Amino acid sequence: MKHRTNLFLSLIFSVTGCCMLPGCLQQDKTETAPQVCTVSTDTIIYLQEGEEVPSCKINLDFSYLKPTAENDSVSPRINAAIQKTLFGNAFMTMTPDKVLSTLADNYIRGYRTDVKGLFDADMHNGMKPTDVPAWYNYEYQLNTEMKQGYNGVWNYTLTNFRYTGGAHPNTETTCLNIDSKTGTILKKNDVFNPKDTANICKLIMNELIKETNRRLNTDTITSLDGLQEQGILLDTYLYIPSNFLLEKEGVTFYYNHYEIAPYSAGDFRLQVNYDDIQPYMKK
Repeated sequence: MKHRTNLFLSLIFSVTGCCMLPGCLQQDKTETAPQVCTVSTDTIIYLQEGEEVPSCKINLDFSYLKPTAENDSVSPRINAAIQKTLFGNAFMTMTPDKVLSTLADNYIRGYRTDVKGLFDADMHNGMKPTDVPAWYNYEYQLNTEMKQGYNGVWNYTLTNFRYTGGAHPNTETTCLNIDSKTGTILKKNDVFNPKDTANICKLIMNELIKETNRRLNTDTITSLDGLQEQGILLDTYLYIPSNFLLEKEGVTFYYNHYEIAPYSAGDFRLQVNYDDIQPYMKK
């Protein structure tokens, strides 16, 4: 990444120096199985040269498949599908290093657009660097995990943490399931029978009640009414989310903040075992 003196930004770690974490994880014992590799970058941007505030912290990692056989055409297809789905068409053919540097560049540009004009005005009006409000400091974290799941499916999880000056940071998780033979990303309608939605939601509801009881250290919640007393499912009905993972132990349904409960309740990861949900699955 080029140093942008016209933006008054200083980088203490260069984004172009994205470093491959030591080694790659072999998910299969065969020599030709693809490896899960990760690139990462850790960067701090200062809005004003010579001052350590305000700043934008950027910590990103990105996992991808590294083919170990020349005839492996599926791994690049899987990588392209992941990048397109998570970041958009423009990222589809990028190398992993380029994905990270482009994301970091976008965050830097957005940071400057949001706060540079306001900061310059405050400095012009006499604000001292020691008096800079906390909301001028941004933070971006992007973490990914890729692992083998159920019956020839790759599980991919992206967790996106952002603090951009609001009342609290926001964290959003995106889950993908990829067919290891075709590179196709599996949607919920590819996996679950639509006619069995009500039955699947009953299974999820049971796990939601268990999880809420666990968090509150009680066993008194037994129904929707009990959940609603805790602020859960007040503004929405329970549904099969697009965020799910076909893990080895069961199907995990993921609900981000605000989707079924207020921010204070947190997010929910609810796993249903295959013995119960298998009759309602297509594959």
